[in-house]
Amino acid sequence: MKLNEFKVERLFARNQQGVDYQLGASSCEDFELKDILERADAECLKMWENLRLGYTNFQGHPKLRSAIARRYKTIGPDDVIEASPEEGTFIVLNTMLDAGDEVIVMEPAMPSLHEIPHAIGCDVVPWKLEPTEWGWKLDIDFLSRAINQKTKLIILNIPNNPTGYAPVLTDLQRIAQIADRRGIWIFSEESYRGMERDPGSVIPPMADVYQRAISIGGLSRNGFPGTGVGWIASQSRTVMANFLSYKDYTSLCPNAMSEIVAVIFFRNIQEITLRNRKIILENVDLAEAYFKSHKEWFEWTPPNAGSTAFPKLMTPRRSNEFCDSAMKDAGLMLIPDRVFSVNLNRFRIGFGRKNFGIALAKFSDFVDAHMVKSTDSEDIGETA
Repeated sequence: MKLNEFKVERLFARNQQGVDYQLGASSCEDFELKDILERADAECLKMWENLRLGYTNFQGHPKLRSAIARRYKTIGPDDVIEASPEEGTFIVLNTMLDAGDEVIVMEPAMPSLHEIPHAIGCDVVPWKLEPTEWGWKLDIDFLSRAINQKTKLIILNIPNNPTGYAPVLTDLQRIAQIADRRGIWIFSEESYRGMERDPGSVIPPMADVYQRAISIGGLSRNGFPGTGVGWIASQSRTVMANFLSYKDYTSLCPNAMSEIVAVIFFRNIQEITLRNRKIILENVDLAEAYFKSHKEWFEWTPPNAGSTAFPKLMTPRRSNEFCDSAMKDAGLMLIPDRVFSVNLNRFRIGFGRKNFGIALAKFSDFVDAHMVKSTDSEDIGETA
């Protein structure tokens, strides 16, 4: 199987050392290891101090799987496989799909969710998010129209990266009902779950909503990307056994140190979630105020979950050129829509970092200079 370039990650790899501010980053403020170990209870400290670096439990540390299972209502520790989110995505899609299958994939979304099915030889049908004044919208009725006898899998990314869209519970239930009528599986990438702007509107995992669903989660968006910890969860023991067999060809067993850090994370999850939500809420207010006050240049579609948004550039300039200039001229990393394989003249910003306010001020200065320069260039071109 030959895969196309993972455009988001290659963009970061090529440019992250040459920028001052990761204004397009998708994760929240990173934690330092010492801060996490200070939160460790006596049991976790003993686990850390007595850690042996041999092979770990292939399915994942039992205490970690128990902690993950408590985030679900229908899932037990044996229904969880520890795997990084991207590894989990690779395992699930390669196990569930064959060449010639049709998949319906939310768009935009993380590139792997459509690139891996493409590489397998599937027909990929985009299920497009639509911008509105009050937020992003997903046309649930489209699903009923698009499903046919070839449809094997519905792929969701909720809460969504890059838009910040999250559905309400009734929408999730409708999706499950439509899939259930045709016996279709649902795969849901849910790394942002629990990061809704309103704590009272946290959506349940798809693995709880629907018996033929597979949920992927992880710690990367919460400020722990260096751990590589994530998981696959499903009510189906059959598909989980298939995933575990496939995992023998990827990472085989989890990272011993990261597992203990993850157990500490879950035992402090309320505090960590409140910390991340506070940063996000303060920064998204700053972003919304800025973009709404510059409607001549940008269209702001408010996110309702996660730590990213996907504003639109409302000028003749293309978002690719705009983001390239931001990196070159201002040291600001923005993520253009091209890396999500869409052409909407949009770009991703991330507001999970503590220095977002400083980065936004730098962005404002860049925009002022860039737009004036662009306008001058257009005037010269028209005169010529």
